[in-house]
Amino acid sequence: MKPLIVILLISISLTSILCRDGVPFDYLMFTTIYPVAVCRADDDSVPESCEIPDGTPQWSIHGLWPNFENGSYPQNCHGTPKHFDENLIKSIEDRLIKIWPNLYPKKTIQSFWKHEYDKHGTCAQSEKLFESELAYFTEVMKVFDSIDVAGALKSIGPSDKNIGGIDLKNSLAGVLEGKSFEFNCLRDKKTKQYLLGDIRICLNKDLTLRDCPGHHVDSHLNRVSRFERSTRKGQRGQPPLPSFQVSRVY
Repeated sequence: MKPLIVILLISISLTSILCRDGVPFDYLMFTTIYPVAVCRADDDSVPESCEIPDGTPQWSIHGLWPNFENGSYPQNCHGTPKHFDENLIKSIEDRLIKIWPNLYPKKTIQSFWKHEYDKHGTCAQSEKLFESELAYFTEVMKVFDSIDVAGALKSIGPSDKNIGGIDLKNSLAGVLEGKSFEFNCLRDKKTKQYLLGDIRICLNKDLTLRDCPGHHVDSHLNRVSRFERSTRKGQRGQPPLPSFQVSRVY
């Protein structure tokens, strides 16, 4: 009977491993976007192609993504639920609408949340902190609230002056406790200049700050950039709203 018991125990052990939600990962990347830059990089010749909803903060949430140290990342993992269920986040939905908006009015706001949860949130469930869909979205909002990117960048923009990478680094040094970070630029469809589009902040599994590994390199990040008007609904033709401008990357 002993071999049978051993086989049974192995079978139970393997079942436990296979049924575990998420996958082990090394760290998390929190990404916050500058909606005005996103819309300036969009093709605004198409009606309602990109629109910033009323009440959207200057910087909003893109997502929180499990990552590996080698630069790769897991996606579309086994989770509970496996696919996004809006009913599970009804209690926090009003706030999510404000700080995690969908900038494309032809798509539902839930479609953006579904994409982020299905692709990234399911993989985070290997950590108890993110053991449910509600927990994932709740913790992402906490990260957004705890790292005031908009407040930190007030000293340098929005501005019609060029902003160097060292200015960006110094402005974020306090809120990021001196940790390294990543940022990406978007190309303005009209001016062909590169705009500061997002800030990417690396976190340990307990959501404390850490340095980013620095695997992601964008050859356009050393371009000087700015944009000249907002695409916020109802503001076409209003005075220009310049963006942050980046001349170097750190």
